[in-house]
Amino acid sequence: MNLAQKRRCRRVTKSIRAARRQPAPVVLTDDAVDWWFDVGEGTQAWSSEHPPDPHSLVRVRAPKSTAKSRHVPVYAYSTSTGGHIRLESGLEHDLLRELDRRADVAWLVSQPMRLRLPARRAGRRLEHTPDLLSVDGDGLVTVWDVRAARRQDDDFKIKADLTGRACRGFGWRYEIFAGLTRVRRANLMWLHGFRREPADYATRLAMIMGDNRITSIGGVLATDDEGGHLTASMWHAVWRGDLLCDLDKHLSRQTPLSIPPTKASA
Repeated sequence: MNLAQKRRCRRVTKSIRAARRQPAPVVLTDDAVDWWFDVGEGTQAWSSEHPPDPHSLVRVRAPKSTAKSRHVPVYAYSTSTGGHIRLESGLEHDLLRELDRRADVAWLVSQPMRLRLPARRAGRRLEHTPDLLSVDGDGLVTVWDVRAARRQDDDFKIKADLTGRACRGFGWRYEIFAGLTRVRRANLMWLHGFRREPADYATRLAMIMGDNRITSIGGVLATDDEGGHLTASMWHAVWRGDLLCDLDKHLSRQTPLSIPPTKASA
């Protein structure tokens, strides 16, 4: 066998291997969606027409990591729950940082359920476990899938579409979180260090809001003669939304600060 023939054989072998790696096609079916929850007694099928209390949910999957894993699971503290949440990736941690600072988010659960979807691949039902569930102050539930845009392949899009339909049937919302801009991510990581309320926070926040000369981050820094306590209160206020600034831009001394309309009129 000459060199040209060997090269052709290698090309054929590679094409066969690539074809073998392709997953079998997904076929949509008329099957009903099967929900699986853990409400403290292990993961079990849910037969009721109404969803369980989201505050009672326990994660249905324990993330694992090996030497070849791309992500390292972590326990991240949540101020919304007052406890730690098991996350599977840095992107999920970004979503947690985004949600945890919002005043309208009252509860969070990771890996909240498993769905057996109305679709089959090679005769087997397609299953999916969303990444996060959030509950707002009015009880509205949002189920989140976390996936970078470049990794949202056809397989994920099918699961996302079917999961969204199933969630809407329960009266829940469904969202896909694809990540943050580099600037916003860096800003939230900085603010995350100030999520714990400082001592005398209300007093120092009133000082910032009541001083008309303070209109920017630099104004607070120039006014702070308390060993950094006023500055720490400013960062905490930005984190929790008591003070507003554009987190999609680099923070600097010139960054304007403003008071939320609801607090300004109070």
